Amino acid sequence: MAGEPDFLSSVTSRYAMARDIFARIATFLNKATFKIKRGPPLEMIGEIAKRFKTDDYDRLTLKELAETKAGATFVDEKVQDINRASFHRSAFMLNAFTHLFFVDLAAQLSFSFLQLKFAFVIANIILALLAHSSVRQSYRALLAGPNALPPKRRFWGMFPNPAYNRTVKKNSRSYAQSAWEEKSLFRPAYFVNAALIFLGAQFILPPDRLIFPFSFIVGKISGLFTTLVMAFDVWRGFRAGDAARTAREREVSVYRDLDV
Repeated sequence: MAGEPDFLSSVTSRYAMARDIFARIATFLNKATFKIKRGPPLEMIGEIAKRFKTDDYDRLTLKELAETKAGATFVDEKVQDINRASFHRSAFMLNAFTHLFFVDLAAQLSFSFLQLKFAFVIANIILALLAHSSVRQSYRALLAGPNALPPKRRFWGMFPNPAYNRTVKKNSRSYAQSAWEEKSLFRPAYFVNAALIFLGAQFILPPDRLIFPFSFIVGKISGLFTTLVMAFDVWRGFRAGDAARTAREREVSVYRDLDV
């Protein structure tokens, strides 16, 4: 009978340890794949405060910004940019994981070149870091607020103000950069990842080296996983094209304010 309490305490401690590990993993995934829920500006500001380290001054600035119609539109736009860049970051980390454990293009092409696998992994990590920098950049732009334009004309409206057009052009740069990243970088990267996964999908340990039924189970699971990731990349490639068009439309809308 004395062994029964020891067994229960051991099971309880192991359960608590496993629950703690799963909680840590869930917290990490939540931070890595976060998405700010869109809604009323004040609710979005509350979500932003949970995701980023904001002080009282930053929260007060965002609340004052959200009180105006133009400011609320600006907050919603930047939240969309943060969510999109965060999704890119998670997607490319998923692709890096897939290339590391489920893709062996060299083996499929009947030659040994281990550096090829790590090159694709590192390329996806670099893209994820670039997306992470876009998250931080959009957050800093959100705190800075919409750029105020100087007067169009000076000296009682008799002469044009060159600073006005320069400020308008400066405001369009972030949209131009976003459109270029989406169209020329992220979109091709998704399609290339999908093609590479299609050509080189193979678990890091070939299923034919495992004992049945593990070979069958591993083969089916790895095949299903790589198929889902490949379909996900194709979908994200088309979505990146849509995001590029949206960014280009925003850039054009900014240029409509030029004094010509």
